[in-house]
Amino acid sequence: MLLDRVQCLRDDLRAVVSNLDPDRVGGSDAAALLTCFAEVEKLAAGGRILVARRVEVSNVWQRTGHRSAAAHIAQATGTGLGPAIDTLETARRLPSLPATDQALRQGRLSHAQATVIAGAAAAQPGAERSLVDAAATEPFNTLRLRCRRVEAAARDERASYEQVHRSRYLRHWTEHDGGVRFDARLAPDDGARVLVAIRAEVARLTTEARKAGVSEPERAIAADALVALARRRMPGSTRRGREGAAVAGPGVAPGSACPAASGHSTATADGQGPEVQGPEVQGPEVQGPEVMVHVRVDHAALVRGHAEPGELCEIPGVGPIPVDVARRLATDAVLSVLVTDGVDVTAVAHRGRTIPAAVRRALVERDPTCVVPGCEVAEHLEVDHLLPFSDGGPTELANLARLCHWHHYLKTHHGYRLERDDGRWCWLQPSPPGQRA
Repeated sequence: MLLDRVQCLRDDLRAVVSNLDPDRVGGSDAAALLTCFAEVEKLAAGGRILVARRVEVSNVWQRTGHRSAAAHIAQATGTGLGPAIDTLETARRLPSLPATDQALRQGRLSHAQATVIAGAAAAQPGAERSLVDAAATEPFNTLRLRCRRVEAAARDERASYEQVHRSRYLRHWTEHDGGVRFDARLAPDDGARVLVAIRAEVARLTTEARKAGVSEPERAIAADALVALARRRMPGSTRRGREGAAVAGPGVAPGSACPAASGHSTATADGQGPEVQGPEVQGPEVQGPEVMVHVRVDHAALVRGHAEPGELCEIPGVGPIPVDVARRLATDAVLSVLVTDGVDVTAVAHRGRTIPAAVRRALVERDPTCVVPGCEVAEHLEVDHLLPFSDGGPTELANLARLCHWHHYLKTHHGYRLERDDGRWCWLQPSPPGQRA
């Protein structure tokens, strides 16, 4: 009986994990075990999704006293109601998605991968196979963005944007210990504005903290950044003039710990490529930061005013937006547009280390995250010459890549190599001593 077999497998696995002493496992074996457990987890996720639909249609959830099939699944899996609803939605779509169904049964997709692929393939069935293939090689963030593009291409972009805008909200509540929590939903362009402003403020506060010898998690500094941005908009808060001298408002002592806006500074948050211009004092109130939002748009769509199938208009790292929204951004923000059939960035080269603006924008678009396979770091990325500039490597797109600080450090100082093979990045470990690379 199928249930008996699965229960036996469960009991065997429980015994293995119960007796696992990780301190007695060698490093190579630990890595192999990690891969094996991940495969088991994917297979279990596949089985969970496959039987979820049957739990729903059989109404077994009613007999067990649950309010819905999703509530039954949430309790059984120890997850929230949202993930349980996603599981059910994916299960409902599987019968019409043979490639996704097969990949799940073979343990080639995680629960998260299956969810985003099923959503996109339901909107555009012809894209299913390519999305399943992409899941094997692309980081999840990149796969999710690819799925968003597929869904955007299959729907009325203006109607979809307006629906998101109409459903915008900002909620807050106080927890039992007095902590204040927020939950928000914004249109893509508004969300991008908020994110780039916060990231730029995080960069500024991180620099100040480093100088002061203070080390805190980035999420804590991000919270401080949000508060600092709010304080700038409050009359009487501490602010700085053009010369950088602190101006204390009522009840705020000069030199206090209250974060103050920099007089006129520029910061870069490489995850999305935005640049944020620091605020200046104008009258009694400090103006909020002016943000640079990067938009990738096909030239034909920009001229026409809307995107046709196969064309893109999106904020890298955020997702697709209507072309008229991109145009509107130009009226109240600094807009950096990568027009896909404008400058041939593959032919642009520079004799020095400085990267031409067109090439830099193309690089941000091509490498939204660290290019090392499996690394999904999208912030504070560093540009690296594949063939070192000192060895004659040209400053052109084909010889550049964006890496996180850690992988850049390994490549520069520990002999790791980065190569591109048939459009895919390969991360190569140092050759053993005595062997040539």
